[in-house]
Amino acid sequence: MLMVIAAALFIALLLRGGEVLTALAVSTTNSSAATVNITTAQSTCEPAACYDADDTTNYIDLVAGDLRYAKCNTTCNNNNGWGNMMNYTGTIGTSGSDCTPADNRNCYQNNTCENTSAVNITAQKVTCSYLIWYNADNTSQSGSWTGGITAGEIGGSVSVPATDTIGMQELLALGVDAVLSFGAKSAAVNDTVTAQSHNIYNYGNIQMDFQVNGSAMTCVVGTIAAEYLKASLSAATSYSAAYPMTASLGGPDSGKFNSFNLNENNTATTQIPSATSNPTYWGLGVPSGVNGNCQGTIWFAAVAS
Repeated sequence: MLMVIAAALFIALLLRGGEVLTALAVSTTNSSAATVNITTAQSTCEPAACYDADDTTNYIDLVAGDLRYAKCNTTCNNNNGWGNMMNYTGTIGTSGSDCTPADNRNCYQNNTCENTSAVNITAQKVTCSYLIWYNADNTSQSGSWTGGITAGEIGGSVSVPATDTIGMQELLALGVDAVLSFGAKSAAVNDTVTAQSHNIYNYGNIQMDFQVNGSAMTCVVGTIAAEYLKASLSAATSYSAAYPMTASLGGPDSGKFNSFNLNENNTATTQIPSATSNPTYWGLGVPSGVNGNCQGTIWFAAVAS
């Protein structure tokens, strides 16, 4: 009889007024889902360090008429992992960490800097490399150069540039035509003017004058003494008034040609720069008693204007 009453009570609980009631599940344990959206972290880069090929930290030492390798290094970090960083870019120039436009004289750009190695799961070492031409503006002209490195992110934003400043050395260097030829001449005859031109090239980044001296010319028969070879800055200079060479390697006083004033290449370009040049003018006297081909050597030295 008791079981019948219990069943009736259970039915009454579930069927009330024609409604079907759902019983609430009850337990001593339960769970909820936890969610979060991790957004891209801002990348950061440590202060950069810029060097030339010799890893000299305070200046870049240029190469006469050629290119000098330089680089800037840094470590960049992204808390979401270094895989979120991409497109490392760099510049080095005289107008700050993001110089533009590219120019051999004062602005070099690298849009494909190299991530050289991973430091840990969030950080990478980065190197931006450059080949800098000999006519790059020196520090005394335009102030120190600044290298900057930026890390791009998958979301499109970029880090604040990592920077370093470095000096650019003055480069005093010259080049000359390989041969100064006077052609065929007769013995015992001197030129009347210094009409034979011979070019001097500025392979540096400052204005220059020059010193010059020369050796005797040895012939098949006999010798032409050094003083028979004379130089001038004008084709109209008479042979007698031109400057004679000396066999002394000490050369003439630098003031002898202190108005040469050959400027460096200041042309804005990203192409291979051409060295600027000015002509010098030469005359030759030939003494008696010499014959055949004659050869000697002329030494040139660049001096600052």
